[in-house]
Amino acid sequence: MPVPSRSFYSYVFISLLACTGDGQLIGVNRSVNSSEPPIISLSADKQTYTPGDTIELTLGLRNDSDDPLVLDFVTGQRYDFAILRTREDTVWSWSRGKAFTQALGQETVQPDQGLVYSERIGSELPLGTFQIHGRITTRKNTLADSTVIVIQ
Repeated sequence: MPVPSRSFYSYVFISLLACTGDGQLIGVNRSVNSSEPPIISLSADKQTYTPGDTIELTLGLRNDSDDPLVLDFVTGQRYDFAILRTREDTVWSWSRGKAFTQALGQETVQPDQGLVYSERIGSELPLGTFQIHGRITTRKNTLADSTVIVIQ
């Protein structure tokens, strides 16, 4: 009878690591016994900018439920910001060109607690109206918000 290769055992080990103690796969956004979705908010420090202004972005998540909220991630990245001229035209992305650890991760947000991610970017944007998207980069990528800014 053939003996399985070392890579087979590595695959089984990695597969087992991807499961939590209760048999659910890591990466499933869930809060324990809660129907309250987290509150996601994205804001810019101003709505109107002049060319060359610094733009301060803040992405927040708040757990208003009575239970812990478990956030599962498939990489070391926890959030992202993007600025779009149109739906198909992303003019800037915080994560573009960055490398993130390729490891599963998890964060727990306790009841009445939150997470805040902020970035300051130098505006090299042309004149116009832009949609800003912010998201918590959980496996499901459903934790997102957007706002609009104007460069004039």
